[in-house]
Amino acid sequence: MINTIDDFYTEAEKYVQEFNAFAEKNSLTGISKADHICYKCDSKESFEYIRAIFESNSDYIHQSIISQRRLAYIKFKRGIETALGPINFLELSDQKPDGSQQNKFDLIEVYPVTISYDGFIKKLEASNKVTKVERPHHTTHDIDMGDGFIFRCTTEPLIDKIKKSEML
Repeated sequence: MINTIDDFYTEAEKYVQEFNAFAEKNSLTGISKADHICYKCDSKESFEYIRAIFESNSDYIHQSIISQRRLAYIKFKRGIETALGPINFLELSDQKPDGSQQNKFDLIEVYPVTISYDGFIKKLEASNKVTKVERPHHTTHDIDMGDGFIFRCTTEPLIDKIKKSEML
């Protein structure tokens, strides 16, 4: 249960260790960068509570409605160190309309920096089961690292997508 900002960072560290091991095993250092970590909420109350924790502990919060639910994009004051560079953002996801989400860290999203996106995916496919996921707002390639925690590949930082689509 996340009750404080310290609880959040402590819980996130468990997933970051798993992420780091995956990144090192797949030799991803130097060719890709960690963009953000996603936390899914099981209720509007949970979403509002965690968002409130970050209101005084973030540089900014941008909120959108995506797929009929609120998503808050939060820039940390203190990043989370990983093998692929610091994670400076949290994507906080409100409960889906179908009620299917649980309170949990869901994924870390990564994008390539020194190779093409297609080359990055081919490299990962050589030793992992990669699933292409097409959504109305973007397509990703996902790898389940265990217990439903996802290594998600995308073409660019989420902040760039937000700027292009919402801040015209």
